[in-house]
Amino acid sequence: MEIPMNAAMVTACASVLIAVLVYWLNHHGETRRSLRRARTDWVSSQLRELYAPLLVLAETNEKAWGEYRRRFMAHAGPGLCSHPLPELDEARWRTWVETVFAPNARKMREIITARGDLIIGGEMPAVVLDFCAHAATYDALLSDWDGAGPDKSVLIRHPGSRFLSYVRESHGSLKAEQALLLKAARGRGRV
Repeated sequence: MEIPMNAAMVTACASVLIAVLVYWLNHHGETRRSLRRARTDWVSSQLRELYAPLLVLAETNEKAWGEYRRRFMAHAGPGLCSHPLPELDEARWRTWVETVFAPNARKMREIITARGDLIIGGEMPAVVLDFCAHAATYDALLSDWDGAGPDKSVLIRHPGSRFLSYVRESHGSLKAEQALLLKAARGRGRV
């Protein structure tokens, strides 16, 4: 009689142990899936709400600026001009500032201000702050065009290719991470 009681006890203990192990493994797997899903959602938010709109606007501005320089400033050398712009050049420049450069810069600054919490890393990158300072100076330029000086330029210069490079690289790294996360989710049968 002793042997069947021991066998029943071992069977009961094994059943409880297996149930606890299955519960723990299931809980651990679910926790990992939740973390992976949260990371996928975070990366998607970074792309959708910050880096994709910034990339489109920055690329658009870069193309517009390149074309403006090619067509209307090919004769000008580097640096600021110390003499007043000819009337036609000033009118053309003001049109481009008012309709292309300032509105795009304002939109980018607004996106950064509204969604800065989605910036990659623990701090706001200096190049992003430099761009926002540059964008803010368009407001001053447009409000006091006649007092802006001979070249009619903003007080704080655009950070140049550093800003576009930052936006491109950040967008690219997030797209790569998103692709890996989605591929992993599909591989597990959970998109």
